[in-house]
Order: sequence, then structure tokens, then C-alpha cells
Amino acid sequence: MNLKKIFTVFACSTASALAMAQFPLLTNYDTALFGQSELNGTARFVGVGGAMGALGGDATTIFYNPAGIGIYRTSEITASLNVHWTNTTMSDNNYTGPQERKVAANLANIAYIGHWDIGAATGKEKGLIGISFGAAYNRKKNFDRVGSYSTTKNYSKTQFYAYDAFGQESQYLTVRNFGNEAVGWRAITGYETFMFDEKTPGSNDYISYFDKLTGGSGNVQDRVSFSETGGTNMFAVSLAGNVSNIFYLGMSFECDYTRYQRSDNYSEQMPNGRTLNTTSYLYLAGTAFTYKVGFIIRPTNWLRIGGAYHTPSYYYVNSQNYATANSNLDGKFGSVETPTNNQRAKIDAPMQAIASLGFVLGKFGFVGIDYQWSNESGTKLMNASGLAHNTINDITKQDVVDTHTVRVGFEIKPFDALSLRIGGGYRTAANKKDASRYYYTADTRTDTHYINDKGAYNITAGLGYRVGRHSLDIAYVWQVTNGDYYEFNTPELNVQPMNIRSVRNQIVFSYGVRF
Repeated sequence: MNLKKIFTVFACSTASALAMAQFPLLTNYDTALFGQSELNGTARFVGVGGAMGALGGDATTIFYNPAGIGIYRTSEITASLNVHWTNTTMSDNNYTGPQERKVAANLANIAYIGHWDIGAATGKEKGLIGISFGAAYNRKKNFDRVGSYSTTKNYSKTQFYAYDAFGQESQYLTVRNFGNEAVGWRAITGYETFMFDEKTPGSNDYISYFDKLTGGSGNVQDRVSFSETGGTNMFAVSLAGNVSNIFYLGMSFECDYTRYQRSDNYSEQMPNGRTLNTTSYLYLAGTAFTYKVGFIIRPTNWLRIGGAYHTPSYYYVNSQNYATANSNLDGKFGSVETPTNNQRAKIDAPMQAIASLGFVLGKFGFVGIDYQWSNESGTKLMNASGLAHNTINDITKQDVVDTHTVRVGFEIKPFDALSLRIGGGYRTAANKKDASRYYYTADTRTDTHYINDKGAYNITAGLGYRVGRHSLDIAYVWQVTNGDYYEFNTPELNVQPMNIRSVRNQIVFSYGVRF
């Protein structure tokens, strides 16, 4: 852990508290939520691991490479249902927590693809011989999961609160000052629940309850749990053209909607049996616009080459947060409930580029390979007026890294009506290992955790059956995401992360009809 960097962040936040009041109090971990994606779409697309960027012919390609709908020779309506359950386990070298499960279902994809065969109507075989129009909805990301753990450690959250309050005058650390933009809600919450006290009257320097009780040594039992819900939905209209059955060009105009809700519950039992409890809530909702262009080249009947570019997603975001806390420390009972804080912001989520290869095995199937680059380090946070939040944007450039994703898929047709599919993918980590959260001093947020992403991978399988114009498809996805979970961090404490491992199982059902 880069403690020098964390110390610099704390010092800078104290010096700039009043200047930051005009900015949304979001972090680089909050902004990252608006760029996240996972494998979703029709059962055919999912069954081959999403590796259809150069192959097209599926409604989900509108959202990856819009040139893919130019492959269509007929019109189609399709709809897909996604049922998923996520098992999350948190552990360290000495402890493995319980496996927590979250079950949910959602509409994965619904689309209309309309095709106009210009060649058949005019007798042309060269030039623009086909136009396809698409209108579709697709689920980009599901946030649904829960997790928990309980460990014994030799440090306390009261120490974090005491350090976090440094420099703030104790006379202002009361519930009457929740509306004072120069006073942090964490400091008020900690002081009102007796988590820390002044070292000497008027010093604006504080000592934690844990340090007063134990002199800084002793064991604390903590219990941590969280719940996440929400997702990102994409709505797009697309237009693609077929030029001489060799070149396919397409573009999509897309509207994205992201909703994310999280609750965090944290409790500690001190060596003397005394307790504290905190609960924090965060809600984020944003709407964005994105433009995507793509191409597919078919130099031979068996080879297809594809590429696509996605502009950044320009989000308008509303956020809400509030918290409660209570304690029973040395016979003193403290209880606090904060107001609800509302803020607005703008976020530029990452731009992306995709390069693809497709190998068509005649009537017997295909092989698809996709590579996707996402400019995660280019994510930007702004206030509602569009003024850049330079502190968070600089931290993003320092701590966040661009991600690289590889997807591979196969479809085999033992006979014309039946398709067998298998695929997989891997995404690199989106954070540097020593990345850390920015804690504002004059902050309305009382949640303190952050998760450093360590990458994700998936394995997929599926089958499809076509009868005349109708098709039925099913796919299964096994997806693993890993990360380091920090309940909080300061330069003074040797906080060790918990490994968080989430395994998402998805079953996707699709029905389609071509006409």
C-alpha cells in the first residue's frame, strides 16, 4: 500500500475543503461504475462468449459493432430473458467468510431488425445492395450482489474517524452542523457517537476510543456486510449498409441509463465488549449518450475482419447519500442520523475500441475472436456546470488503468436446425494494486470502503434450435470477478484487504422470428 500517497490525499483534502464544496463529492471508484460492463445479450451472442464483432447477424451486435446488422438478409424480432445468481465470498489468509447469494432476473435484450434488400429490388449486385435498421434494448451490467465477513484485527475504525477529523474544530462537530459545507459528516458522526475525543481541549487533534482504551494494542471483532443492486441499460437505434457483400458499415446512437444502490453495515466490538455500529447508503442514477461506428470486411467467404469505435458515454448523474450510527462506549450511548444529501454531476465514461476476426466454416459454424480496449484512465468527473474536478481526475489517471478484454467463441452445427456453442473471455484489472480512495475532509459521505478490481473471466456454453422462421436459444455463463476489499484506510494503520470473489451464474433464454 502506498502510504505516502494516502497521506498526500488527506493533507490536500484538508487544505481544499472549501474549494471542493462546489464539486460533487464522488470518488474515482464511483465514476468507475458508469463504465462497467459484462457479458449480456441474446442467448446466441452470450453462448459464444460475445465474440461476434466480425461475424454479425445477431441483434446484440448493435451495441458492439453496429455493422453486424448489415449481415442480415431478412428482418427479425427477438427477445431474451436473463436469470442470474451471484455467489460472493470474502476471505484473507486466515479466514473465509460465508458464501452470500443474490438472485435476480431481468429482460436481457429485445430488438427489431428491419432489412431492405435493395439488390433484389433493383437487380444490383454491386454497390449498396442492402440496408438494415435496428432498434434495440440490451442489459449492459448487473450490479446485484451481497457480501459479508467477520474478523478479528488489531486496529479500529475509531482510529480512522479520529485521524479523519484532524484539524476540524470540535465545537462544530455537532448534528447542528450537517448543513455546514466546511464540516465533514464523518467527523460529526464519530464525535457524536464518542468514537474519538480531543487529545487536549482546543487542539483540533483527536485520540480514538480504541487508543484510549488499549494504548493502540488489542483485538477488535468486526462484522461487515453490504448489498448492491441496479444495473446499466442500453437503448439504441442503428443503421447499417451492405456494399457488394464485401463491405458492411454501421452506426448506432445509444442512450444508457445506470442505476446503482448500495448499503453498508459495519460494527465493532471492543476488547471491553463495548460496541459501535454504522450504516451508510449511496444511490447513483445517470443517463448518458454514446455514438458508435463500425465496419466488417469480407475478403473471402471464410474470413471476416471487423472493427468498431465507441465514443465516451456522456453521463448526467444524480446522487444521494445518508447514514446512521450508534454506539455504546464506556457507558455513553450515542446515536446519529444524517440528513439526505443530493448532488448532481457529469461523468465522461471511457471510450472503447474493438478489433475482431471471424472464420466462417461454411454451413457448419464459425469461430470468432474479439479484442476490446477501454480507456478507463480517461474517465472524467465534472460538476453540474461542466467544470472539471481536477483532483479526482488526476487520481484517476494515477490509479486507474485501461482494460483489455479478449473474447473467443465457437458455433458448430451438426445439422442445419441445431447449433452448439461454447466461448470464454478475460478482462484485465482496472486498478493499480496500490490504488486508494480519496477521502474528502468536508464530506457528506460516511461510507469508507473501496474495492480494487483484479480482473474478471468467464466461460460460456449454449445451444440453439431453429424451426422455419422461429428460433429458440439457451445459454449459460459462469463469470468470476476478483478484487481487494478495504473497509477503510489511513497512513497510520496497516489495513489489510479482504479478497472479494464474486461468481455470477447466468441463464439466458431467447426467442426470435425472422420474416
